[in-house]
Amino acid sequence: MQAKNTTLYIFIFLCIVALPFVFARQKKDDANKIIFWQYWSGTEKKPLEDLVAKFNSEDHGFEVEMLSISMPRKKILMAIAAGVPPDLIHIDGDMVIDLGLRGGLLDLGNVDKEDYIPIYIEMLNVNGKQYAMPLMPTCDAMHINKGLLDEYGLAVPKTLDDIVAVFDTMSSSDAIGWLPSWPPWAGKFIVSSFGGSWGNANGVTANSPENIAAWTWVQDKFASKIPKDKLAAFTEGFHAYQSPDNPFYSGRIAIENSGVWEHRLAGIFAPNMEVVVAPFPSFEKTLATLVNIDALAIPLKAKHQKKAQEFIKWLHKQENLEYLALAQGKFTPLKNHSAEFFSRHENPYINIFIELSNSPNASYFPQVAFANRYKREIKAAYLKVLRMEASAKEVLDELQDKFESQK
Repeated sequence: MQAKNTTLYIFIFLCIVALPFVFARQKKDDANKIIFWQYWSGTEKKPLEDLVAKFNSEDHGFEVEMLSISMPRKKILMAIAAGVPPDLIHIDGDMVIDLGLRGGLLDLGNVDKEDYIPIYIEMLNVNGKQYAMPLMPTCDAMHINKGLLDEYGLAVPKTLDDIVAVFDTMSSSDAIGWLPSWPPWAGKFIVSSFGGSWGNANGVTANSPENIAAWTWVQDKFASKIPKDKLAAFTEGFHAYQSPDNPFYSGRIAIENSGVWEHRLAGIFAPNMEVVVAPFPSFEKTLATLVNIDALAIPLKAKHQKKAQEFIKWLHKQENLEYLALAQGKFTPLKNHSAEFFSRHENPYINIFIELSNSPNASYFPQVAFANRYKREIKAAYLKVLRMEASAKEVLDELQDKFESQK
């Protein structure tokens, strides 16, 4: 018994002696590593993993540990609120606004804007503070099922009247030329084609003349002509966007507005469909689009802010951003792309997205703290317009009143 007690005492003594060394080692390991949370999965996640592995194989004095998370908004908010955030986070543009306005992100200071497509830097600058850097951008463009248009002897639309003509020509068939309610963000996008937007630094602009004109066009030229049961079938019957059930992939919609990822997804879910991409026509016959961004930000209370900034700077080397964009079928936020980038890209229309992003008529969702609620209300208001429950002006005036006093 005494021998056993002696052994136990020796073990406890050794543990006590060793603990400082264990914690010292752990502290040293933590000092040489940053924690990076990201939310991509599958084919989008893999090239980012490759870049992290490449960084860790080089001599930078520290390593990056990348962790993939689900429900990023909830988990990031909880970590920041608890004061235990990771060193670097991958977030979308709306989250930058939300977290920045709440004081949860580090101001990254002045950046060399000349290197980037202006709008992707501008939309991440909130009240004069650069709260994030762009990673992978996107914008909306018109995607066309060329074979379906060919069946009806229709050309790729170049004007808004052409869109109406495609719709009217195909109105008696099971398919539909252009559906103003697909994809789910169609109502938010379409105002761009009339020079409208959803807000600016002074507040929301839901009932601007341009927005009213856009939604009135939708009512007069499309919603008033679509039988309610057919509209309901299209607006409520398709929920799985990334699946063969998507009405664009299944050949039930000839034209849709979607982001840069669409060409790749169509190749997966409708490999025999010929997809043509072009700018969606605009009222003023200029390039117009709605942009969004995946971004990189550093929580204000992150432990290793300087190292996180070093990693962002490394990721933003042209070769690294182009590697990521090529692997994901996207483009980079950089103003210039290499000749090799265009020659190797799987999307023959990738230059269109870059041109649209550089257009002075490109716009983004306003920098408001209530962005998520505003989007939900826009969607609900648009459904009223599609169902002909009220005029576009009445609906948008009501929407403006809801948010008039908020900023």
